[in-house]
Amino acid sequence: MPNNCEGQKVTEYVDFVSVVEDIGFMPFSNNCIEFINLSELTTPEQWHTDLPSDPWPWRIQIEQDHKAAYGKLFDKKPGFISLKWYPKFLAARRKGYSFSELYSEGLFSHYAKQIYTLFEEHEILAAHEIKALGGFTKDLNTKFESAMGELQMGMFITVNGTKRKVNHKGEAYGWPSTAYSTVETWAGDKLMEEAERIKPQDAMDEIVQRITEIAPHAKTARLKRFAGF
Repeated sequence: MPNNCEGQKVTEYVDFVSVVEDIGFMPFSNNCIEFINLSELTTPEQWHTDLPSDPWPWRIQIEQDHKAAYGKLFDKKPGFISLKWYPKFLAARRKGYSFSELYSEGLFSHYAKQIYTLFEEHEILAAHEIKALGGFTKDLNTKFESAMGELQMGMFITVNGTKRKVNHKGEAYGWPSTAYSTVETWAGDKLMEEAERIKPQDAMDEIVQRITEIAPHAKTARLKRFAGF
């Protein structure tokens, strides 16, 4: 187990990246199997201070620096997967199938398809743009959040930076909104090709083994829910 997991708090971004790379993957906060996470590696006083020790911006910085992916990756909750482990998760969760194949088998909702189709014409979309283009009104917010979770857990879309709203003059305004792209756009050819060479069952076995090393008391049902397969 990495040294940082044994009581030492993380106060610098570079150390956070090292922990994610050492472990391989990690949730953002408390989770169903008590897996080590960013929240417990930091102190409450660090958060939302706008100082370099503030972990909140790290979640976007780590994926923009292409050190790890970030999104709803564990039990439909946010987390990180290092580049080393990303192809394994892709192989384990997609199992070599395309979105259309999995959708035709009833494994994705109509709303997930509605969102995924938008990325055929747009490389990167902010959450507010997805809602507008996809026709997600306020009364469909629950459906929207559920579909976004499906697509991220299935590893078909992922967080890719942030975007701000633009007014009629083309001027950006307001707080930045989380942006998304397809996994292919974020990961690039090398990681995608690596994933294609991995047998899904081998990937699943490796992931389960790593999870049990970090969270040895995780019950099987919760472990599978956490792992996403």
